[in-house]
Amino acid sequence: MKKLIRIIPSLLLKDDYLVKGKQFHNHKYVGDIFNAVKIFSDKKVHEIQILDISARKKQKCIDQSLIKKIRSEIFVPLAVGGGIKTIDEVSSIINEGVEKVIVNSENFLNKNLIEQIAKKFGSQSTVVSIDVKKIDNEYKIMSNNGEKIENYNLIDYINHIQNNGAGEIILTSIENEGLKNGLDIDLYNFVEEYVNIPLVASGGVGSIKDIINFFDNSSFSAVACGSLFVFFGNRNAVLINYPDKKSIETIMTKYE
Repeated sequence: MKKLIRIIPSLLLKDDYLVKGKQFHNHKYVGDIFNAVKIFSDKKVHEIQILDISARKKQKCIDQSLIKKIRSEIFVPLAVGGGIKTIDEVSSIINEGVEKVIVNSENFLNKNLIEQIAKKFGSQSTVVSIDVKKIDNEYKIMSNNGEKIENYNLIDYINHIQNNGAGEIILTSIENEGLKNGLDIDLYNFVEEYVNIPLVASGGVGSIKDIINFFDNSSFSAVACGSLFVFFGNRNAVLINYPDKKSIETIMTKYE
């Protein structure tokens, strides 16, 4: 079956610096965000995701002046999220040339936000991030950077956001995030038959083999990677990297 493969660097911001952690905790300073996005843009990545994990605690939207500067530095599609609460904030971000906005925790407080974004900018610009953790053998939705359990059934919530106009889902396993031990294939198989929009798998990619294993065992065709593209080796030395063009083409050819 032909797949339009996407392998996406997912970058986390904290106080405007690039960071990376494990299981949503212990975030380590990685470096300058501008240096990272320039490298990924030069390597012609499929897309860049930027999530400000400190914005919500500050009760503010991701810094739009920062996004403006980043957008001016890169030439690949950009998706951003972090503390977005209103359609006006979305408008400002989209007006900076950002292709997609990513919303998460605010969806549980403002149930009309997804629909508002989709109606004004189209489903293709409306991305919903869902973070889950397995508790008592059940996938629980977590918000506020994994700190709060939401009283929603995962499948019901997926149906809800799709019906309200979401054009894409980022589904992250908190337990696997940052550990580089592979994606939770069971999670994606569990939701597969209920998802009818593009889904980006996130949490746990440690190698190209992990990516291929996911594509081999799932109908989904997009993966977001953090640690794989900012760390190198067993000691997690900081190195902004992305598979070379030949490796990407080999993966994509496999699914044509």
